[in-house]
Amino acid sequence: MRLAADDVNQMPPAPVLHLRKIEKSFLGVHALKGVDFEVHGGEVHALLGENGAGKSTLMRILFGVWQPNGGEINLLGIGPVQVAGPRHALSLGIGLVSQEPSIVPQLDVAQNIFLGQRPALSLSGRVELQRAARRILDTLAPNLSETDIVGSLGMAERQMVEIARALARGGRIIAFDEPTSSLTPSERDNLFTIIRGLKKSGKAIVYISHRMKEIHEIADRVTVLRDGAVVASGPISDFSSNALNTLIAGRELALEMERRPEALEAKTADEALRVDKLTTAKLKGVTFVLRRGEIFGLAGLVGSGRTELARALFGADPITSGHVHVSGKPVRFHSPSDAIAAGVALIPEDRRGQSLVPVMSVEQNFSLANTAAFFRKGVLRGKFRRGEMKRYIKELGIRPNRPEMQIRNLSGGNQQKVVISRWLKTGARIFLFDEPTRGIDVGAKSEIHDLLRFLAADGAAVFVISSEMPELLSMAHRIGVMRDGQIAKILENKSGVTEEHLMKLASGEVV
Repeated sequence: MRLAADDVNQMPPAPVLHLRKIEKSFLGVHALKGVDFEVHGGEVHALLGENGAGKSTLMRILFGVWQPNGGEINLLGIGPVQVAGPRHALSLGIGLVSQEPSIVPQLDVAQNIFLGQRPALSLSGRVELQRAARRILDTLAPNLSETDIVGSLGMAERQMVEIARALARGGRIIAFDEPTSSLTPSERDNLFTIIRGLKKSGKAIVYISHRMKEIHEIADRVTVLRDGAVVASGPISDFSSNALNTLIAGRELALEMERRPEALEAKTADEALRVDKLTTAKLKGVTFVLRRGEIFGLAGLVGSGRTELARALFGADPITSGHVHVSGKPVRFHSPSDAIAAGVALIPEDRRGQSLVPVMSVEQNFSLANTAAFFRKGVLRGKFRRGEMKRYIKELGIRPNRPEMQIRNLSGGNQQKVVISRWLKTGARIFLFDEPTRGIDVGAKSEIHDLLRFLAADGAAVFVISSEMPELLSMAHRIGVMRDGQIAKILENKSGVTEEHLMKLASGEVV
């Protein structure tokens, strides 16, 4: 049968990328189950799913880090390909921009852009290398210098370097994996301007994020993975945020995510932590009280001093003046071990870099802050440690329930649960959370929220730093807003407190 000319003209353009029936298993666990995914030139296609749903596995296969057990990768104009590795992926026009950019900090911008390429093949020397980098940066990031050392750059600028690297190889397909997780609002807006420019130039964009507001702002189409399989795909206009959240988690989450703290009364007014005029190199006379049974939220822009406050309270940064009281007693933490001994726990934003040893097992990571508890006369009490880990696996719903598995193979939400279980085992009663749901999907985020609520209901004092205002509004009894190294204002979290009001306080628009 031959198609009429009008029929041919009405046919949709062929996708730039088409992943067909992709299969992947790890030690008998089926991570991807016949996944079909395609992206056209000039569009942003959002890929959504819980941590562990298969998004990162699919992207690692696309970028050649892992090989599929079945299916094929088709590229427009090339046909089926087997991507041998990241360098091969770049040569095929496939780039990946992750939330933790893979750059060489000691090299300059130009060297990172052309990393893995021999200048002698197409360029003549260092000057030509920098000129070639400049030509790419002129349209992508004109304020970024090709001679800057990448280790001195911020997260947004490092992402620009990765985008430039993909474009330097003639990139047609660029995947963004949680690119805004460490960006300020203005940096995020700038990134979206860059993505729209790439889209206008005909690039095919894959966009992975857990932030529904971003998805509706930047995406043209969306595909949702759950348990390694596609459960929905289509134009973004066909899906509300609530519908996508339900598809992602497999259950209705709207009421859970919109929960207000009026129903979460602090059980006691007893002070767990009192901070009076705390001053460090970054902080300027911070004063507040954290009560037992309370979730105290801390809002503020990146650079306002939020993380530095948590580090100072944990003994990781030196205090120059001011006072800290724990349970009414004055304390002076000279190191994190002092804080741990006083029942204080810090769960930092950078899980992988500061909380976990990726090549160690779940059980080994669980015991990192509890080494003495699992040894007797220098001998490891392995059976006892395994039993304790299994108890927390059951109580916190850690999945998979395999203590021997390397922790790097767990989703972000489950890694966070392992970190929390470690501190529960120490007997901590003051918990400092810095961005507790960064890079965590909506389903796991709801579980982490419930866990923080449980800690408070059990009488612990919970301090939560978050860049997501809805997260604070849904959980915290009180919210402090930090600006320029100080807590500018502390608000009772009642129905009149809005996201817009918190943002204006953080930016200094209102006082």
